[in-house]
Amino acid sequence: MEEVDVSAWAVIRDEPGGRDPNKRWLAADADAPRHDHWLWKSRQATGDGSLTALTDCAEVFVSRLAQHLHIPAADCRFAACDGELGVISRNVTPVGFSLYTGRTYLPEVEGYERDPIDSSAERRPGRMRRDRGYTLEAVAQVLENVGPPPGVTGLTAFGVFAGYLVLDALVGNTDRHPGNWALLETDEDGARFLAPTFDHGSALGAGLTDHNRRSRDPIAFAARGRANPFLPGRPRLVELAREAVRRADAGIWLERVAALENAAVQVTLEAPGPRLSDVASTFIRTVVLENRRRLCDDDRAED
Repeated sequence: MEEVDVSAWAVIRDEPGGRDPNKRWLAADADAPRHDHWLWKSRQATGDGSLTALTDCAEVFVSRLAQHLHIPAADCRFAACDGELGVISRNVTPVGFSLYTGRTYLPEVEGYERDPIDSSAERRPGRMRRDRGYTLEAVAQVLENVGPPPGVTGLTAFGVFAGYLVLDALVGNTDRHPGNWALLETDEDGARFLAPTFDHGSALGAGLTDHNRRSRDPIAFAARGRANPFLPGRPRLVELAREAVRRADAGIWLERVAALENAAVQVTLEAPGPRLSDVASTFIRTVVLENRRRLCDDDRAED
């Protein structure tokens, strides 16, 4: 498995926001065009802050799985910077476009209201954003007159978004909040297109320690996966994905998940050097395979 050393790359700009204060855009050449800019993110801390989390593995593994399923997604690669482990994620904004997150457009939907303390310094650590009116129907309304990601044919924007939710269910990504998906607008006339999916560092139980993984049943862990920001009632990831597929008539995503072979999953979930322990590897692989089964069997797992 390749690891890119970006220590000597040019710093294009810092990236504010999120939990990582050290995020920055890099390029191998300072004059590189925007689509050759990569966002560097170092490994984050685990839930208790004592160890580094597998956020880099989660980003890369989800990127690879998206490629297998032909889901438009950011290209993520293992990287190191001045000896620090992390990941680089390629810019998903093509030349001639600007990118705005879903939170920019959702206020156009009747009944949506942004979490009033979302940007406040008073936010309690670890508090989940819970925007009022953030439902599957609200997302569908935002995407009603939006094109699919550039280069995608045969699916509506909402049909592709259904694929994003299937990917979330497969990898246990519980963090599809309105800032974790986006639209691309053309600089010329403002035409809107769904952007490729990005930012999956919280998937696959990345914040768990190996001690947690040894004491948890990965099958039960998979069954408890919920789309935390969505209303009503934090729906289960699998159920939300299947509902989106039904609404969008986008069964192709479930067909592709069903065709995902065990050997492909095994290769996809490999990491270079000491990044991934045997305990973590086994746990993550079991979660993905169980979620594949649940998606394809229409299983309704209990808490």
